[in-house]
Amino acid sequence: MQRFLITLLLFVLVGGHATAQDDDFELRPNRRQRSGGIVGGGGGITPMWHFLNTSDLNSSLGATGFPQLGEDGLFLFGGQGYFYVMLIPNLRIGGIGYGGGMEATRQQDDGSYRSSQLDIGAGGVTIEYVIPFGRFHIALGGMLGGGSNTLILTQGNRLTDKTWDGLFPEAPGTQGENRVELHSSFFTWQPSLTFEYELHPFMVLGLTGGYFGGSGSWRLNDYVDMEEMPVFKFESPFIRLGLTFGLFLGES
Repeated sequence: MQRFLITLLLFVLVGGHATAQDDDFELRPNRRQRSGGIVGGGGGITPMWHFLNTSDLNSSLGATGFPQLGEDGLFLFGGQGYFYVMLIPNLRIGGIGYGGGMEATRQQDDGSYRSSQLDIGAGGVTIEYVIPFGRFHIALGGMLGGGSNTLILTQGNRLTDKTWDGLFPEAPGTQGENRVELHSSFFTWQPSLTFEYELHPFMVLGLTGGYFGGSGSWRLNDYVDMEEMPVFKFESPFIRLGLTFGLFLGES
């Protein structure tokens, strides 16, 4: 959360500096009022805070003795791009992708340890209709695409000697070091509402709120399907910043 707030502060400072350096931009005629719609496009970065629901996952982790993950949310980072479709005024199509993860580790005095790690990534096509009010915009739409959740559980002892032959015993059940990777691919849908402000003719700052939906089945080490897997509902709201650089030519 601290990284998210720092990023927000940097964006605000950059936006204020750009506005101060562009006084003549305020004096130009409003480029967002004619019926032709916005023309142009761009791309940029998208830091995101996902209010991830880890309560179901933590219940299962606690029952197996693995450390529980944080429940405050998850910081994700990625990029986005879009262009305005000239045939339909103020309609834009683009793409977005992002990812991030969290981890928790527990170590004992006897050298044994257990680690829980969750990685999330998603991306897809965005479709939005923009309502301009001068330099201020409201965009309605969302994203359709795919994503993946990867849950990695590791246990072992850091005080015992590690050898190549010891990693591959004849009886797998006697292996001291153990790492399990569970992977889930899913279709995702994300309705969203975005508020934007044109800081500069080539820079737009946006704040997006929405809902992350999607779930899928789990596979062990991306090789075999899991049976009797607990249900982990990761669907939850999110907020996302977007700093877009591009060329916006105004109305057609």
